[in-house]
Amino acid sequence: MEIIAYDNAKLNNTAVALGKFEGVHKGHMLLINKISELAGTEKDIKSVIFTINMPGGNAINLDSERYEIFESLGVDYVCECPFDEKISSLSPEDFIKKILAERLGASYVVVGEDFCFGHKRRGNVKTLKDYSKEYNFEVIVFEKLKIDDCIVSSSSIREFLDSGDVKKVADFMGRPYSISGKVTEGKKIGRTIGFPTLNIKPDIKKRLPLAGAYETRIKIFGDSKIYKGITNVGNNPTVNPDARSGSNDDALVETHLIDYEGDLYGKMIQVDFIRFIRPEIKFDNVEKLKKQLIMDKESVV
Repeated sequence: MEIIAYDNAKLNNTAVALGKFEGVHKGHMLLINKISELAGTEKDIKSVIFTINMPGGNAINLDSERYEIFESLGVDYVCECPFDEKISSLSPEDFIKKILAERLGASYVVVGEDFCFGHKRRGNVKTLKDYSKEYNFEVIVFEKLKIDDCIVSSSSIREFLDSGDVKKVADFMGRPYSISGKVTEGKKIGRTIGFPTLNIKPDIKKRLPLAGAYETRIKIFGDSKIYKGITNVGNNPTVNPDARSGSNDDALVETHLIDYEGDLYGKMIQVDFIRFIRPEIKFDNVEKLKKQLIMDKESVV
């Protein structure tokens, strides 16, 4: 898979999926699977994801995570487009002419039914179809996907994360919500009460689920085995009384691996969130914290 900037692209005969692709979910998968199918069955067709990157943090998927997903789905090109004044000022027709036709050489354009584009979002599916003959591409439109009468969307996933409903997040994304990072040294207080933890500092741009304790599955890079764990997301107020509650700057992802012994400092791990156990609690003392952790562990094992 090749990653290219939209203003450097010069492609021909492509199947293009259009969207922001934030929190790559099952609705996005419909579009991506379609362009991969077209690339696999149509002669000389290449699959392209044209993704519009919105400013700001709190990302459901970091760029590196999105690229990994796209590549696993067999995408040939990812065309990155920052949402800046240059792109936002394009008229719908200029977007079609200068990007879809001249830059991407689109033979197929695959979108969701509510896709809008161009200056002040004046372009839509009808606009694409109106210009499709002039610029020689076919438009393929997917209806909104629903699960339990709820539309699968990035905004819904954000709401589930904010409430700790990681089971619903996995239903909508087609995989568990995950946070990856390098194991760093902490205060090692967990060791003194029989609950050593692997501490990772989440990327400042990564959206965190509701502060609290979760049942998790842990992948250690370079180790094929998957381990059960208990993960606390938040500021750990029992042992960090000065941490700023709700601050991503001070937030930690601390995981106790079940049935594992060894030193993993400096290793990369991935924490997959399976189930919300309880919200984060400030205990009066470490002994009360230990009693709660024992109950948390019993609920996982």
